[in-house]
Amino acid sequence: MGAKLEEISEGVFAYIQGRGEWFVNNTGLITTREISIAIDSVANEEMASYMLSKFREVLRSPIKILINTHGHGDHVWTNHLFEATSICHENCRKDTIMADPEIFRNVFPELNFKGAKVTPQHITFSREVKIYAENLEIRITHPGTAHTSGDSYVYLPERKIVFCGDLLFAKPCTPFVLMGSIVGNINALKGLLALDAEIYVPGHGKVATKDELREAIEYLEFVYSEAKLRIEKGMSFHEALEDIDLGKFKHWNEKERIVANLARAYADLSSYEVNPLEIVRLMRDWR
Repeated sequence: MGAKLEEISEGVFAYIQGRGEWFVNNTGLITTREISIAIDSVANEEMASYMLSKFREVLRSPIKILINTHGHGDHVWTNHLFEATSICHENCRKDTIMADPEIFRNVFPELNFKGAKVTPQHITFSREVKIYAENLEIRITHPGTAHTSGDSYVYLPERKIVFCGDLLFAKPCTPFVLMGSIVGNINALKGLLALDAEIYVPGHGKVATKDELREAIEYLEFVYSEAKLRIEKGMSFHEALEDIDLGKFKHWNEKERIVANLARAYADLSSYEVNPLEIVRLMRDWR
């Protein structure tokens, strides 16, 4: 399946899927003799079955807690396969409830959503919550609206590790901020840069360092500045989309996400209103 489980510190694992394609996300596992904690689920039962089989190879205790970093389907649709208490930001739970797999089956008919199910989380928080596993501090923090309005990252200060969720798409994965805020995502990434951390597990892409954070910031700042320039010239969103040159970013994967990111920038900077279904159609047709 192109997925692998990487031990990034003792008892701490990053589960990396593919190269970060649509609905192919990364997850995490923290396992101690006292308790095990999973970070995010995946998009379908086949992916989940393989992931859980890899988890069982290294588990020191049952998974009792499931953390969701945000409410997009690829991170929550197989929550029901965990016999665990789930926790997320309060807006993540709202997004989870709204992420009906049937809608996405119609939009992405070629993708596998077998077994995808809406399973709302048990516990929510507004700003930050901490979990302790054999005295290992696991800090779950909401950075404000960024990739979505319900993002969280999971920080292990003692291990200098951050599970970023989709706050970070690691190069060459193109970021995606349609349902959030470009400035908010930039600020969240700068906050992650400021942490005393060395290993960053992105929501999509390979295990990263601060270098990938900086490159993601550079991309988002590029989109924002290019949108602002074209708005000042009086260009509509569609005109800007035809005009924009991705430059150094044109070789990144899923470059069609510029459609969604430019739409978000236009919405943040002007009276442009985002129509998600139109944006998806434009992305699928974009040069």
